[in-house]
Amino acid sequence: MSVTGENLSAQAIWDHLARKKRAEEDARLSQEAAAKAERDSLREAFQEREIKPEAMENIANVVRRAVERGEKQALLFQFPSEWLPDSGRSLTTHDPKWHEKLEGFPKRAYDFYVKELAPRGFQLKVEIIDWPGGMPGDCGWFLAWKHPEEE
Repeated sequence: MSVTGENLSAQAIWDHLARKKRAEEDARLSQEAAAKAERDSLREAFQEREIKPEAMENIANVVRRAVERGEKQALLFQFPSEWLPDSGRSLTTHDPKWHEKLEGFPKRAYDFYVKELAPRGFQLKVEIIDWPGGMPGDCGWFLAWKHPEEE
């Protein structure tokens, strides 16, 4: 705002402040819309993702590194729980049928586990791994292995 003797008035100041506030709000809304569009695009790409032919080899590499560190499970992937059909509610309530609600890539990943990994003695642990602001955050998919004597 350029204040001169000709335009000096309280109303001119209030008008300027209102325009400035409106511009800031418009910029914030535009930024939020762009961020939402980006999140939506990421979610769509995630849901449409397919199990790649090299998945077993990639999983073997992740498991090998975890075993070398002395761990008994490996994080295969994680994503926001809000991307699940029930936003992770069935996981937080320990619903034994949680997997029946899956869609898209998580369903394909679960089916891959059932077909390829469970018969090899692995367990799948899917859980909410962080709680920002007390709300469910990311969902982590872990492949676990136990020695038969540990059960």
